[in-house]
Amino acid sequence: MSEKAAKQDRMFRPADIILAIGLIVIGFVMSFFLAFGSDDGARVKVLTAGDLYGTYSLDQDQTVTVRRGSHVNEFEIKDGAVRMVHADCRNHDCIQQGAITKTGETIVCLPNKVVLEVTGGEEEFDVIAQ
Repeated sequence: MSEKAAKQDRMFRPADIILAIGLIVIGFVMSFFLAFGSDDGARVKVLTAGDLYGTYSLDQDQTVTVRRGSHVNEFEIKDGAVRMVHADCRNHDCIQQGAITKTGETIVCLPNKVVLEVTGGEEEFDVIAQ
């Protein structure tokens, strides 16, 4: 292979640059919609090991203790936000995450298998029977 051909293989082609710019633009647009496109949530759905533990309104300030076997988690609902305040797991990533308020946001305590998910104000149904 000649030196000129080797240099051409290493250079960016115009299509490569257009593809890179397109991917960057798509990334920025998706980030914008994820950051600003969500509505404020109305409820928090609590799952333990994949099973529904309970659903709580974000309008009512309260502290809830979730017990699953020997594991204990405690979350606080205050001023329309929910945050994990206690977990008996080792790493406490769920506590360090802070408060969430937007529909679709979650807090996960993986070792204890507890998930807090903010949902919208509408009732959610998997199936409607007639």
